[in-house]
Amino acid sequence: MSSPRPVRIPKGPVAPRVPVAGALLEHRPNVAGTQRAFRFAILYVFALVLLDVVLVGLDLSSAEAGRPGIESGLQLFIGIAVLLGVGSVLFALSPAPRYVDVRTDGVVVVGRWGQRTWFPPVEQLDAKVARHYPGGILSSKAVDMVQVVDRTGRRRTYQVESGLFAAPTEPTAG
Repeated sequence: MSSPRPVRIPKGPVAPRVPVAGALLEHRPNVAGTQRAFRFAILYVFALVLLDVVLVGLDLSSAEAGRPGIESGLQLFIGIAVLLGVGSVLFALSPAPRYVDVRTDGVVVVGRWGQRTWFPPVEQLDAKVARHYPGGILSSKAVDMVQVVDRTGRRRTYQVESGLFAAPTEPTAG
């Protein structure tokens, strides 16, 4: 019997790298957009928990509450409610990126979960406001749902603080 010998496994093709980024002109955190996403998620979870407590209370106070098998149905109901709550919170937080970096060669949006999306320079950016939310209980400043076309032509939607995709302001002398 021969002795096992190490086998060399070749690496697959290297994924294309994003070109080296130009100089950073401005780092813009998405404070109001994140604030609105978190507060909306908290409000949604509160309403979901309140509804679940009412439904569980009604179920436990029914005439069939003492029958065998009802408890397993109740556990299934609570499990589905927890999954629905977690999925909905992730869905509510996803369109609010962490920040936007305006660079000399383009705009980089860093999403909630760390993914980076490159866009053309801010002067050439095709950004459309789909919906405007004024400041209030959910956010301290105005928030926009903005649709932006990336370098591949795909339209992406973000919940950002108003003016986050605006051209950088020129410093004034004096």
